[in-house]
Amino acid sequence: MNETFYPAQPAPSSGLKGINFVTLLALLVAVIALASSMLSAMNMQYAVTPESIRIRSGFSTKEIPLDAVTDVWRPDRLTGGVRLFGTATSNLRTGRFRFNETGDITLYATKLDSLVVIDVSDARYGLTPVDPERLMEAIETRSPGTFQPAGGTGRATASMLIPLALVAVAAVSALYVTGAVGRFPKALRYELGPDGVTIRTGLSPVRIGYDELERVEVASPKGFPLRLYGTAVGSLLWGRFRWPDAGPNLRLYATRIKPLVLMHLRDGRTFGITPEEDERFVEAVRQRMR
Repeated sequence: MNETFYPAQPAPSSGLKGINFVTLLALLVAVIALASSMLSAMNMQYAVTPESIRIRSGFSTKEIPLDAVTDVWRPDRLTGGVRLFGTATSNLRTGRFRFNETGDITLYATKLDSLVVIDVSDARYGLTPVDPERLMEAIETRSPGTFQPAGGTGRATASMLIPLALVAVAAVSALYVTGAVGRFPKALRYELGPDGVTIRTGLSPVRIGYDELERVEVASPKGFPLRLYGTAVGSLLWGRFRWPDAGPNLRLYATRIKPLVLMHLRDGRTFGITPEEDERFVEAVRQRMR
């Protein structure tokens, strides 16, 4: 005859809500940043008017007054490039960077071999037009004109496919993990069948045969578990842990830290669970082990 035991109710904890909030916030920031970068790859453009240089990139337009420009020049080469903040792919670089030849610089760039550096009193900007010399002349003579980035926007857009795929994989993985953690206390069950114990976690069930068990007990081990792999949020413990006083090779599927039902296996593994009726669970297992 099968018997099902339900876990003890977990203690109230804001940890799980905090993990979900931080995870979703991080995903939102990543999606916004990626969307901005992809839009930059599609719509980047430089325009010179009699009063300013206008740089369209992503969701924003940067305007640099020509009266504030102190110098316009081109470096012979670029070495020691370091990204401080922003996007860096083979055909798109936006944000804060540092090179040996320029120092800190804000880039609205595609192919760096056409870099034009614009200095103002308190900042430095880098643009990469198709025709660098014509852009420099337009700035110096205040001649209106519109300039496309070198390499075009198509190649830059294509270069964003890899980070897009990475963010998509990260988003799916993070949502799956946080969702699994959220379902864990609701899905957790301990079932006694004719041949063994089945721990149902909402993912793959864990099965332990009665012939594998050496002993089972209710215990309150000294100390606290150290997570090796899995989840430890408040009183939710799921995965592999180190807890010498509980037993070697410890796996926990628990909704509280103490007391635990410890199932010691003949192969040296230990499983820790928290059925609400722990004494009745232990007695039922011992009867089935005979």
